[in-house]
Amino acid sequence: MTLRHLVVSVHDVAPTSRARVEAILQRLSALGITRRSLLVIPNLRGTLPIDQDAAFCEWLRGRQAEGDDIVLHGYEHVAVGAPRGMIERFRNRWFTNNEGEFLSLEYDDAADRVRRGRTLLRRAGFDASGFVAPAWLINGAGLRAIRDLGFAYTNSYLGFIDLQQQERYHAPSLVFGPGRINEDLGIVVQRRSAVLLGRCPVVRVVLHPPCVDHSERMRNILEIVDAQRQARSAITYTELLTTYRRRSLSPGSRGDVH
Repeated sequence: MTLRHLVVSVHDVAPTSRARVEAILQRLSALGITRRSLLVIPNLRGTLPIDQDAAFCEWLRGRQAEGDDIVLHGYEHVAVGAPRGMIERFRNRWFTNNEGEFLSLEYDDAADRVRRGRTLLRRAGFDASGFVAPAWLINGAGLRAIRDLGFAYTNSYLGFIDLQQQERYHAPSLVFGPGRINEDLGIVVQRRSAVLLGRCPVVRVVLHPPCVDHSERMRNILEIVDAQRQARSAITYTELLTTYRRRSLSPGSRGDVH
């Protein structure tokens, strides 16, 4: 029997987004999705180190105790340096709102930011096994840095990467982010994409805190999520990594992480 899994993640978790994230998690719990991956920004825009917010850390530890997965999501979540070349400029402009923190960094700079982020997480009582760059914008040097620093996995828009075994797996995403395009056209596109992804062993749903600000849009998102849930078992990224390693799910593509 083909194993079919659903990973629901919430990006941009930080002290300022806590109320929104809580609201999203409550809505997901009502659907029976109680194990989610939370992508935590350890020092949002360089002004909100999480280890200095005791209430936020206590709440996050509670979420982890209930089964949610904590993932390191960049360091400050802001662009650093200037994009190099037309492709990087395009990605930084259209894939994110000038938040491609790891898009253009050399190895040492990327490693330094990851270390600082991990230090803040550890001070707060967390030891994340996964790292995901803001908007998935990370170059080869950044990938080598997070692998060398011992992180077990990362992911991209279309895939999941086992960093230590250097395996890539096809794991496409349905992404719901802020903005008018996501509110209107995006919902239509994602509904159609959800149907096309029906045969994929793994589907990921990515939510952002502003999703909950628009009740009609959130209702539509939850309908899409619920349809996926009925056909799949909901797990976290860490559990997905274990599943790939222990049960040998056939990857859609394989290759070294460069």
